[in-house]
Amino acid sequence: MSPIEIAILSGAAFCTSALTAVVGAGGGTALIAIMLQVMSPAAAIPVHGAVQLASNTTRVWLLWQHMSWPIIFRFAAALPLGAWLGLALFQGLPTAVIQIMIGCFVLISLGARQIGKWRESDVPLWAFVPIGFVTGALNMVVGVIAPVLGVLIIRKDLSKEAIVGTLGFFGFLGNLLKIAGFAMVGFSFTAYGPTMLCMIPAAVIGTRVGRAVLSKMDETYFLIAFRAVLVVLALKLIVVDGLSQLIG
Repeated sequence: MSPIEIAILSGAAFCTSALTAVVGAGGGTALIAIMLQVMSPAAAIPVHGAVQLASNTTRVWLLWQHMSWPIIFRFAAALPLGAWLGLALFQGLPTAVIQIMIGCFVLISLGARQIGKWRESDVPLWAFVPIGFVTGALNMVVGVIAPVLGVLIIRKDLSKEAIVGTLGFFGFLGNLLKIAGFAMVGFSFTAYGPTMLCMIPAAVIGTRVGRAVLSKMDETYFLIAFRAVLVVLALKLIVVDGLSQLIG
């Protein structure tokens, strides 16, 4: 890759990591969209995983005391099995169709949670076991599924720091397994060493900047911004990543 391309991707890693640290989601999806402009999907998804692992690890470190461990333990239980299944079976499925389905799920879930009894209901804790399984599988195919997790983790008993921190741990686990999976099937991360050596520090610094902004944000405004980001990401998955590919 050229120095200009590496510089652009490093700047993108900084900005998108800061965004994710503030509102909990959105940065990873934006970053992979930018990476796909200069890299093939076969390279962008694993390299994106390495960069996001650094960003997520930093977020986990900064928000460790706010984690929702009951959710995390259940989520992690079936995640490795899902990642294995996704790597073994789902790589040949049309990504565009999966992205449309994810985007529709996010919009339907956000809408349903504003209607009647769903407005006050939270996802039961036991449900995070199958959620972890499905997440592990889809993460190997689409690369980013934070919009789905973002909808499911909105709970009355979680603060903004707990939402962002727990999503960060989800990302940490998912990207760790993604890197291991792609390494097992022979992807050479060293071939993109210079790119990752520039993007990873930028992502770490961006996360620290975003964490400082999060601490000053009002809870109400955070949830409004969080839901707005999820809607934008869902529409992007449906229209830009899904329908445009199928029609094109």
